[in-house]
Amino acid sequence: QEDRIPERRIPIVNYMDERLFENKISGYRFEDMPADQEAYRLGVKALQATAFAIHGRPFVELDPLEQDFILKSIHDAKKLAAHDIWARMSIHRYWQLLVQDCVSAYYAHPWAWDEIGYGGPAYPRAYTRLEGGLPEPWEVDERRYEWSAPSTSISDAYEETGAGSDTTHHGQGGTH
Repeated sequence: QEDRIPERRIPIVNYMDERLFENKISGYRFEDMPADQEAYRLGVKALQATAFAIHGRPFVELDPLEQDFILKSIHDAKKLAAHDIWARMSIHRYWQLLVQDCVSAYYAHPWAWDEIGYGGPAYPRAYTRLEGGLPEPWEVDERRYEWSAPSTSISDAYEETGAGSDTTHHGQGGTH
């Protein structure tokens, strides 16, 4: 969130840490994945092992481009290191878990709502204009702005994940 002033950065890691500490689950778990808490432990170990294998230092000490390269390798399902860890869980499903938690944390925050033009819950005033796309009287006009990825980013373009045949969705091969 380098484009935000520090006081307006959305605390994603805090949300994820709280969810894991309280053992809140999504209501499903894929059979080839450990519990979320263990998946994150293993995932962080894999990030560290990959950072050391490629750059010789911890992930948190890498510059943004080096970190982005490692994260993109997980997105692409390329096991650059930590093969023993990736043998214990799906690299693709770990990426899904990580992105799902990041997106959930980010868009649960009112500052992100501002970015996407969502004025927040209508309670207690309620929605009154149920016509197609008309704003409520209390909504402010939407302002659009351009956003460019940081110059150090290698992951700003949409690409399919590199999971191959390992791309089932919720309810397809999971456990309840």
